[in-house]
Amino acid sequence: MKCHKLLSKDGITSHELVIDRIEGLFEGIAVNVRFQRNRVASIGSTSTIAKNLDEYQHIVCSEIRSIPDSNPYKKDLQKYRVLIIASFAKLNPILASLRSDKDLQEWNRFAQILLTQISETLVKARVNQKRYDGTNSKLMRSAFDFFDVPEEEVDRMLRAVY
Repeated sequence: MKCHKLLSKDGITSHELVIDRIEGLFEGIAVNVRFQRNRVASIGSTSTIAKNLDEYQHIVCSEIRSIPDSNPYKKDLQKYRVLIIASFAKLNPILASLRSDKDLQEWNRFAQILLTQISETLVKARVNQKRYDGTNSKLMRSAFDFFDVPEEEVDRMLRAVY
C-alpha cells in the first residue's frame, strides 16, 4: 500500500477537518472547525494534534524502509504508526457526535502523548541511537489502552515480520 495522508483537509489551513475513509477501518468524516469552535473549544487543538499526527504517520510510512532492521527504534515507530491510525478511528465517532468538549479533551490528551513519543522516537531512529531506552513508558501503555489497541498483539505481529 502506498503511503498517504489520512487528512485531506486539516482544519487549520482550511475551515474543515476532513478525515478520509480507510477501507475496513473507518468511514470518512468532515467537520467545520470554524463553526464548531464556538460550541467545542478543544476542536482547534484537536485539529492541530491530528494534523501533526498525520504528518508523522506519513513520514514514518515513507522512511521506514530505509531504517535498518537492526535499529532498535524501527519497531516502535511501526507500532506508533498503527496507534496513530487507531487514534483517528477513535476520533471519528467523537467528531460525529461532538457531544461534549470533554471527549475531545480526553482524545487530545492521549493523542498528545503519542505525538510527543513518535516525535522523540523518530529523532532517535534517524540518528541511529544505539542505546535503546525502552520508549514504552506507562503513559504510552495508557495511550494504547485509550485507543483500544492491544500492544502485545501489535508486538506479536511485528515479531512475525522480522
